[in-house]
Amino acid sequence: MSFFQSYPDDDSQAGGHKVDRLLDAIDLIKSDRNAEALPILRSIIREDSNFESAWLWMSLAVDDIDQSIISLDNVLRINPDNLYASTALYRLRKAELAAQRSRERIRRYRDIALTTMWILILALLFSVIISAGNNMGVPPPV
Repeated sequence: MSFFQSYPDDDSQAGGHKVDRLLDAIDLIKSDRNAEALPILRSIIREDSNFESAWLWMSLAVDDIDQSIISLDNVLRINPDNLYASTALYRLRKAELAAQRSRERIRRYRDIALTTMWILILALLFSVIISAGNNMGVPPPV
């Protein structure tokens, strides 16, 4: 099922006004009837893609985390100062942020290990060159 699947308009059922329909969808979500709220929210958003409250409630109604993130991104596109959306988006992305920090830490350790390895290789090569020079009859420096 796509995120914006075609649904019949609910204008006749909800009185035609998008705020009234939004309130109906909110009641359905609060009653844990998200599947019934989704078509209403989708039709409202289809009519007005900048309706911040509809996107915010859509983020609660959908079952998929990716769809919630899309909805919250749209809320923040409309209103970058929406504290509820930014907090919810942060919580959804917290695991992703933790994994990214872990990868950065591992990369740092890898870079340190590679640098140390090359220093040791150069030191070993230098010592081989010095010892090879000593074996060729060159007197050691006094």
